[in-house]
Amino acid sequence: MTLLSLYPRLTKSRIAEALLDTPVVLIAGSRQSGKTTLVCQIAEHKFRYLTLDNQLILLSAREDPVGLIRSLLWDALPPAHQAIYDEIAGLVRASEYQI
Repeated sequence: MTLLSLYPRLTKSRIAEALLDTPVVLIAGSRQSGKTTLVCQIAEHKFRYLTLDNQLILLSAREDPVGLIRSLLWDALPPAHQAIYDEIAGLVRASEYQI
């Protein structure tokens, strides 16, 4: 699917509005439903993008989450106070689920 043939995202404006006064916005949904595409459209290179699919970032998030967030403050990339954390479900190991 090319960028021109993407389905319109009806929640795009609501998420953008929430980001104006809300420190954390969670976008949840089923697999392969376009969450990452939506977030990248909204961010338009104004946010730092970190995916927990990256094993080094995942390890950092598990071992020192505060340090990971603080490291953004010292990074020269676009605004340190705004970041996208993608694939956060990877933080929870299957063995940690209690049934």
